[in-house]
Amino acid sequence: MDILVAIFGGVMGAAMAGIWARDILSGHGYDAPHGLLRAREADSDDLMIWHWAAEFGTALVLIAGAFLIMINAALAEPIMLLGLGGLMYTSTNSLGWSLASPERAPYVYPMAGGLIGAIVSAAVLVLF
Repeated sequence: MDILVAIFGGVMGAAMAGIWARDILSGHGYDAPHGLLRAREADSDDLMIWHWAAEFGTALVLIAGAFLIMINAALAEPIMLLGLGGLMYTSTNSLGWSLASPERAPYVYPMAGGLIGAIVSAAVLVLF
């Protein structure tokens, strides 16, 4: 069962990092006339750096947790649980964003999948 959690965590981590890297490189969703560190969400005053830190941090911990599970490291489960907790947070936060406008409806499915998958994966690690 742990191998399935590792695959889920690794795929989710890689997908999160890839999607955010693509968006940052393309300039999608933010305004950065004063550089990336002071970039703001499009149509908002929210600084993107903190959101990006949460997303990339979660992605990194998920990938690390997947790797650690694959090599049977002692810290594998706590690291993966930390990553899954981050995924639960980022998925819940992003669900709020995606449910706010009808044109964002297609984003609901991957966000809900991340949330449900994180909950199930954490339960598998804790219970089995």
